Amino acid sequence: MPEWAERSGDFWEASDQHERANAKGYREYEVALPREMTQEQRLDLVREFVRQELGDRHAYTFAIHNPRAALEGGEQPHAHIMFSERNRDGIERSREQYFKRYNAKNPERGGCRKGDGAKTPTERKADLVALRERWAILQNRHLEKNGHTDRVDHRSLEAQGIDRLPTEHMGPKAAAMEQRGQATRRGQARTQRRADIAELATIPDLARRIQADRDELGKLETQNDQVKDLVELEKQAGQVVADWRRLVQVERAGHLQELTANAHQATTTHSAQLQAHQAAEPKLFGRKEWEAQRATMEDRGHQLLVAYSALKEGRYPSVEKEKQAVEKAALQRATAKQPRLAAALAPAEAVLRAKVQRERVERERSQAGKGLEPGKGQER
Repeated sequence: MPEWAERSGDFWEASDQHERANAKGYREYEVALPREMTQEQRLDLVREFVRQELGDRHAYTFAIHNPRAALEGGEQPHAHIMFSERNRDGIERSREQYFKRYNAKNPERGGCRKGDGAKTPTERKADLVALRERWAILQNRHLEKNGHTDRVDHRSLEAQGIDRLPTEHMGPKAAAMEQRGQATRRGQARTQRRADIAELATIPDLARRIQADRDELGKLETQNDQVKDLVELEKQAGQVVADWRRLVQVERAGHLQELTANAHQATTTHSAQLQAHQAAEPKLFGRKEWEAQRATMEDRGHQLLVAYSALKEGRYPSVEKEKQAVEKAALQRATAKQPRLAAALAPAEAVLRAKVQRERVERERSQAGKGLEPGKGQER
């Protein structure tokens, strides 16, 4: 803190008073702390992070909180680190001068320089990712130093190659309502997510069962009970594929209906614009430009009407690209609506491919037993 700030509150009060009206008075980092650590270990971790990221370049204040989770009751340690973006440069300034505009030619006459200049959204995102990585590295170093085996990773689950749905923070308001027995959207989503995770966890087991069934197919032919289990599994796989195809068909039709409604609205709007244009027909000056614009609008109106007529009849308006876009949208909507069905599709298709392979092998064996060449109907 500057010399004139005897307490941290003095600095932030001065910032509120003297910082420009449209400027940020401070920035804040909020970081989650490991539950495994003691209070002293967490304090040591936060202090080193502040030294690493802020040092003596910025005025700052931090506080560590550790409330209890409303539902689970476990610890929720975290730290709030607020700091001024103005860089300390060794020049002592008064309370008022500290927050004035920076003077590059005579720094002692202006305020402290603020920030590192304007950055693009891409640069800001890259800085944030780098900050998260440095925080993860520092946490892991402290976890190791204090004898803890757990580690953290700043990357997303997808980037880490972990096939698991992310969680959603409940928040104190939703948690309090759930405690009082009031259902909330976040609470329902949390319950559904847990059910989805439990069900999705069974999909790898299903895939392994399918592979095992394929490897042991020859043996299963002599074991009636196991063959019945395989037939039942194939029946379930066929139902999954059929349900998925119906769902995609429904979503494709729904998307086409939306496109049709949009095309109708565009046609109606354009028709009104054309009528307004025709009503504004000039008598003398500007007639040539008016007629050219009318011709362009009539061509556009014809194109919109053709596209709308095609969509109304359930056909794609013109190009294959639009058909592919509708198909892609239908798949995305179906996946969002039934994620468990979408996740089960690939294993189910693998079961059906195995079924086709098994039936082909059985036909070839049957033909060989009857003296026929595989794939042909003539006798040798």
